[in-house]
Amino acid sequence: MTTSSLSTAPDSVATPTLEATPAPTAVSTALATGPRRADATAALALVAPLLLFAHGILDWVDGLGLPADPADRATTGTTSLGIAAGAVLVAAIGLFCWLTTSLAARLRHVPLAIPAGVLAAFGAGAAGTVWLGRTVGLLDRSLPTALTSGGAVLAGVALSLVLGALTLEGRMPVGSFVLAGVAGATLLLPWGLEPLAGLLLLIALAPLTRSPDPTPQGDSHGNEPA
Repeated sequence: MTTSSLSTAPDSVATPTLEATPAPTAVSTALATGPRRADATAALALVAPLLLFAHGILDWVDGLGLPADPADRATTGTTSLGIAAGAVLVAAIGLFCWLTTSLAARLRHVPLAIPAGVLAAFGAGAAGTVWLGRTVGLLDRSLPTALTSGGAVLAGVALSLVLGALTLEGRMPVGSFVLAGVAGATLLLPWGLEPLAGLLLLIALAPLTRSPDPTPQGDSHGNEPA
């Protein structure tokens, strides 16, 4: 009796295959990091002007009862309240520096990310150094205004450059940029209007707190609109 083969050898042995995982693209990376960056920018645009407003109030309270002439107000900033007000100002400048670098990273046609970031960081560092030196007694209280306010001015210039570039690229309303300029001019006035300037900046930066990411949107494949 002959028996037929019950099974035949397979022509080929199937081996498991692993599907290749696609490498992350620029679009997927932007989608993953975009909301977090937008949330940070919104928080900075809200907190930084509020800190500037708080510093103006603290500085005003610290100067109550002192002579109106700034040259005679030698004790300003030496009290605990004055030192706290200086710390709040340094924190505000640091947050404005962070906001500047975050907004500069969104620029697509104006290469201001590196120069604006360096200028803002230098301004924040200078402001922090002057405050610390005056607090511990290493720097004289009668420093020139150019040294005591130079750091804040540099940080403000860096932020204004970035806001202007964002306005030119259509990522910020023109009215907000103009209002930010009015706030900067208010800070330069010798009348103690820093709280008003903080409120003006808060209103000017309000579009940054509402918009998740003011960058032009492309199609589903990441292509820029024509």
